[in-house]
Formats: sequence, C-alpha cells, structure tokens
Amino acid sequence: MKNILLAVVLAQMMGHKPPVPMTPQQFAQRAPGQSVQIAVRVRSVQRTTVVAELLVHQTDTLSHPTGQSVKLYVASGTPVIMGAPGDIVPGAVLFVYGIVTKSNSVDVKQVVVDTKYVKVE
Repeated sequence: MKNILLAVVLAQMMGHKPPVPMTPQQFAQRAPGQSVQIAVRVRSVQRTTVVAELLVHQTDTLSHPTGQSVKLYVASGTPVIMGAPGDIVPGAVLFVYGIVTKSNSVDVKQVVVDTKYVKVE
C-alpha cells in the first residue's frame, strides 16, 4: 500500500490528476473488510478516533458536504502524507485509504491531508 500511495503522490507532484474518492453510494455498498478511498472533512478528534463528514468529489479542488458522518480509527503511526498527524484537526480535508470495519466506520491505513488543495462548499 505504501508503494501505491507513493506513486499517487509522485504522480500528483508531476502534474498528473489526483485519485478520485469513491462516491457516497459506493462507500455505502462496501462490506466490512473491504477497502475504501474516501474524502472527508474532520468534525472532531478524540485520541485515535476521528469523526468526519463524507464529501462528494466535484473537481480536483472542490468537494461538497454530504451531511453523512463517518467514524475513522487512525492508529498511532498511521502514515500521513502531505502533512503530519497534527494536521488532522476539525475542519481538515482528508483523502483516506482504509478498510471498512462496520457501517460508516473505517480503519485508516493512510491519510493524505488535502486541506490546502480542496475547498468544501
């Protein structure tokens, strides 16, 4: 997975399009144990638990809120790309790679901090 994310980041740096997160409908169809790639905006952070709002991808620089809550488990040591763990704060926009644990809950494997690049409206 690290090699995949490294390739994605390098592609972005070389002017290639960033990955597109799955739609809310695609996310809703994922069963526990399946991988997901979602965009979220952080609502709250309590230690390793992040409550976030699922976003709908519009363009590479614009997403729309859905109102749907997603609970993220971000273990200590989870790779944070284009930022640091301290950047995971309320209001932050994240691209999350993870595994569904139950409905609307994700065990995060990698995070890309997109706050500087993606506007939510």
